[in-house]
Amino acid sequence: MKRSVSFFLPLILAACSSCVDHDELIRLECRPGDQQVCTPAGEPIPSLDPSNPPTMPGQCKYGIRTCSTEGWGPCSGGVDKSEEVCDGVDNDCDTLTDETYPEEHQLCGFVEGADYGVGICTPGVMKCDTGSLRCDGHVGPTEEACDGLDNNCNGSVDEGIANSTAIVCYEGPEGTMAIGECRAGIRYCTDGGFDVPCDGQILPTIEVCDNLDNDCDGEVDEGFDSRGVDLVFVLDISGSFDEEIESMIQGIAPLLDDPITSTFRFGLVAVGTAGNGERRPPYQYARMVSNFVPADEFLDILEAARMIQSSGLEPTIDTMFWTMQLYPFSWRMDSQKVIITMTDEQAQTTIGKNCAEISAIAQDELFELFVFALQPHHNTFLACVHGESRRLFTPAANSETVFMQIKQIFEDLCIGDN
Repeated sequence: MKRSVSFFLPLILAACSSCVDHDELIRLECRPGDQQVCTPAGEPIPSLDPSNPPTMPGQCKYGIRTCSTEGWGPCSGGVDKSEEVCDGVDNDCDTLTDETYPEEHQLCGFVEGADYGVGICTPGVMKCDTGSLRCDGHVGPTEEACDGLDNNCNGSVDEGIANSTAIVCYEGPEGTMAIGECRAGIRYCTDGGFDVPCDGQILPTIEVCDNLDNDCDGEVDEGFDSRGVDLVFVLDISGSFDEEIESMIQGIAPLLDDPITSTFRFGLVAVGTAGNGERRPPYQYARMVSNFVPADEFLDILEAARMIQSSGLEPTIDTMFWTMQLYPFSWRMDSQKVIITMTDEQAQTTIGKNCAEISAIAQDELFELFVFALQPHHNTFLACVHGESRRLFTPAANSETVFMQIKQIFEDLCIGDN
């Protein structure tokens, strides 16, 4: 064994001829394996502990350099400051994050063809929000709408919309639109909005006897079948109307025995009378001949009326007024109040009344008015019957036509099998 060691020792010494000797170690700056903290720029900081280097602000980090047999190596792992950008990081290591960025204050959001600064169009400004850039405050062009604004930013407001664009409207109770007489209306774009009346809508009204569903509940003329009718004939007895009076008596006679008139009461006023010397209304040129009587008694009253002395003056407007307001007819509270005027003259007055007044009274006090007059005179009575031509008839010289005319009126009053 001793002999073997003696043999290898010179070889070991020869092999270590490349090893660093003690003097060489003294000439080196460091010992291989040593570490040292360095700035991101590579400047050494010997005073800091490389095993626990302190934290720098923001993204910045100290580096570490390591000693080798050739001295200190490069500083690695360090992160230097950089220009601040919008990324949620303190890039310039000043303890502030995203306090400034290259896009700050830049305008944004431009759309080709839009004139910014016109209408609603406004450019936005780039803003850094939680590490991301966004265009803040941008308002771009939109389709033109009825709002009083230039939505498409072309310098015109509501072009192509005002007074032409419309929306459907209805202000009636739910479930009544398109039922009965109720109809929706239209609101047109006006002055930048639709805050205008609903044009053309028809809302529910109180049910009346007109063969229509006025209250839009799906039923026509409900509640009228059980009501009676108080009907006054205003009859022109001036003499020139004798033939028509005869036809009227013959035409109405069958209806007086019909079940349709079972709840009717009839009264009679004569117009065109001599007045028996009395010159103050309501007796001048007209008189109340009979208060209400049942249907089976009315024919005799009509026959007797032809014997009344006539005057030739027929103030029919005044007579309708007196019949509604002055003559002491015993109108029933719950009845339909009807006045049928028959004359061959135009509408006349001796006390300054007019058809508009007659119509207003009739509507306020729920009178149904009908007029038989010669065709050329229809326009003089139209306002008396609320402008409804269906309430105007032409007197006929034959009883069959009169029968059909009177029967139509009776059926329109919602009594019996209508």
